Amino acid sequence: MIALSIVAGVIITVLVSLNYQLGIINDNRDIVIATILGKKMVGKAELLAPTEKKKGDFGSEFPQFSWEMNLEDTQFKTLKRMDMKVLWGKGREVSIASYIVKK
Repeated sequence: MIALSIVAGVIITVLVSLNYQLGIINDNRDIVIATILGKKMVGKAELLAPTEKKKGDFGSEFPQFSWEMNLEDTQFKTLKRMDMKVLWGKGREVSIASYIVKK
């Protein structure tokens, strides 16, 4: 009877640990996807030379992710700072900062 209690305790501990690890794997997957999507959007935005704050999503391919872009002036007239945020879930986000040279 005691051995059965010990085995049950070990099995529960292993299951809880496995569930925790799976949660971490899912979080890391979302962070990697958001980072890749953000880098793609930064590349597109640099080509289009945006001039204002914009928002959007990634369509039906990644419906749970959205993005926000903000341009800020810097102390140099020809240099702008672009902040790209990729958002998902409840308050989760990845931020990518880039600089654009205005000609």
